[in-house]
Amino acid sequence: MSLLPRLGRKNGDLAPERATMRSIIPGTPADQSQRTSAATGTFLRLTGLLALLTVLWSLATPLMAYPDEPVHTIKAAAVARGQIFAEAGKSFGHGVHVQVPSYIANLQSQTCFTFQRDKPAGCAPGIPTDDNYLTIGVTSAGLYNPMYYWIVGFPSLFMSGAPAIFAMRIVSALLSALFYAAGFTALARLRHPKWPIVAAAVAMTPMVFFLASGINPNSLEIAATMAAFCGFLVVLENSNQLAVVRPAVITVGLSSIALANTRSVSLVWLLCAVVVACLCYRWKDIKAIFGNKLVLLTVGITSIGVFLGLLWNVWMLNAPPSAGAAPLGISNATGDIPSYRAFLTMLDRSFDFVAQYIGVMGWLESSLPQGVFMFWNMLLILVLLFVFLIRRWRLQIAFLVALAMLVLVPSAMQAVLVSSVGFIWQGRYSLPLFLIAVIAAGMTFRFRHFPRGRPAESITRLFLGAAVFAHVYGFLYVLRRYVVGIPDYGNWQTMITVPGWQPPLTWEGLTILYAAALLVAAHMLFGYLFPGRRFFPRRRPAARFAIPAK
Repeated sequence: MSLLPRLGRKNGDLAPERATMRSIIPGTPADQSQRTSAATGTFLRLTGLLALLTVLWSLATPLMAYPDEPVHTIKAAAVARGQIFAEAGKSFGHGVHVQVPSYIANLQSQTCFTFQRDKPAGCAPGIPTDDNYLTIGVTSAGLYNPMYYWIVGFPSLFMSGAPAIFAMRIVSALLSALFYAAGFTALARLRHPKWPIVAAAVAMTPMVFFLASGINPNSLEIAATMAAFCGFLVVLENSNQLAVVRPAVITVGLSSIALANTRSVSLVWLLCAVVVACLCYRWKDIKAIFGNKLVLLTVGITSIGVFLGLLWNVWMLNAPPSAGAAPLGISNATGDIPSYRAFLTMLDRSFDFVAQYIGVMGWLESSLPQGVFMFWNMLLILVLLFVFLIRRWRLQIAFLVALAMLVLVPSAMQAVLVSSVGFIWQGRYSLPLFLIAVIAAGMTFRFRHFPRGRPAESITRLFLGAAVFAHVYGFLYVLRRYVVGIPDYGNWQTMITVPGWQPPLTWEGLTILYAAALLVAAHMLFGYLFPGRRFFPRRRPAARFAIPAK
C-alpha cells in the first residue's frame, strides 16, 4: 500500500483492492511490480508536496538571506560556465577569482539587512536584468566539489537578474525535496513503519525547510544523509528479499554519490548513517545483502562516485595558495586555544545547538518565537522518553550511538579545526546527525503497537494541528523579519499598512499557500496513520426525532 493512500475513499471502497492484493503471491513478479508501482506513486506525491513547501520558503526569503549565499551563488554561476578548477595566479586575497555576470559578482550589496533583525530587506538595491557582462567575482567556496553547483547554476546560463537567482534557488529546493521524498518513501517500506515515519516528521523542523530552499550545498547534504540512512534501514530489513525494495537500494546508491560529491565532511555523515543503520539490525542481515547482484552492482557504481569525490578532496588539499582563504571576518583562527579545550567547549555548547536545529534563520540573527521552540522541544523530549520506555537495550543501542555521534563528532571536528580557522561550528552543520538520531529513535520503538481508536485519533489531530500552526507561525515570523523588521516592540500591523519589502506573490499569498500545503500534509499523514479516517472529520447529520401524533 502507498504511504499516502488516495484521499476520500471509504473503507468499503478498499475491498476490491484488498482482494486483489490477497490474490498476489508475495515474492512473485506481480507482487514486485505492485510494490514498485505503489512506491513510485508515494514518491511522486511526496516530491510534489515537499517541493511546494521548499519553493515557498525560497520565495519568502530575500535574496542572499541564507548563510553564505552570495559566495555559493558566485561559485554556481562560475561552474555552470566551465570554471571548475582554481588555477594558480587566479586566486588572490580572500578567495578564488572567477568570471561571472556582473549582477552575480555584485551580490554582496544585497546583504544590507543581514545581522540587523530590525532592518527590513527593502534596503537591498534592485538587480538589473541587463547587467550581464562578465566581470571578476570572488568566492570563498572555490574549492568545493562542483557537482551541486553545476546543477544549481544552470538557470544562470539562460536567465538574468533576480529571476535567475530565484530559479537557482528553486533548483536547489527541488534537489532537496527529491531526497527527502526518497527518504520518506523508503521508511514506508519497513515492516513496522508508522513510528519511524512519525519520528521523521518530527525531525522536519522549520530550519530543515528553510535551509532546503537556499543556494548552499549544506541543503543537499542534509537531505541526502536522511535519504541514505532511511534507504540503509530498508535494505537491511529486507536483506532476504531485496528484489521488493529495489528503489531503496537505488536511493542508497544515489544518496551516497551525492554525499561524496557535496562537501568534504559529507562522507563522515555517510559513515555515521551506515554505522547507526547496521546497529538497528543483526549481523546476518548485514552479510546477506552482499550476496545480492543488485547490491553489488550498486556498490560498484557508488564506489566510482565516491572515488571521484575523494579525488576532488585530494586535489583540494593541493590547491594553489590562498585559494581557500576565508573572507575577512569569517575566520577567527587563534593559536591560543588547545584542541582539548575546543573539544570541551563544544560539549558545553551541545544544548545550545538545539535551537539551531529548530529555527535560527538568516545569518544566525533571526530566531523563531519561543512558542515554536517550546513545541519542538516538547516533541523531542517525548521522543526521548519513548526510547527509554523500551526495556530491551538491544533496541536502544542504535539511538544511543546516534546521540553520542551528534555530540562527539562535531566536537572532534571543531577541535581539529580550531587552530586553523577558529570556532566556526554552527548547528546547521550537525543537522544530518540530528535527522539520523531522531529517526533512529523512531526505529527504537517501531515494534510498539500504534494506538487506534477515537482517543488516539483526537490526540493525533491535536498534535498535527499544533504542528501546522507552529510551522505557519514560524514562516510568518520570518516574513515579518524581512517585511518590516523585528524591533523591540510589536509591529505586526505594519506588515499590512507600510510593508518595507514584499516577496514574489506577496507575503499574504505565500502564507496562505504555505498553510494550505501544510494542511494537506497533515491530512495525508493522518490518513496513513489511521487508514480510512480523515484529518478533517465529517460532521454527522443531526438526529431527527419523530413528533408523536396527537
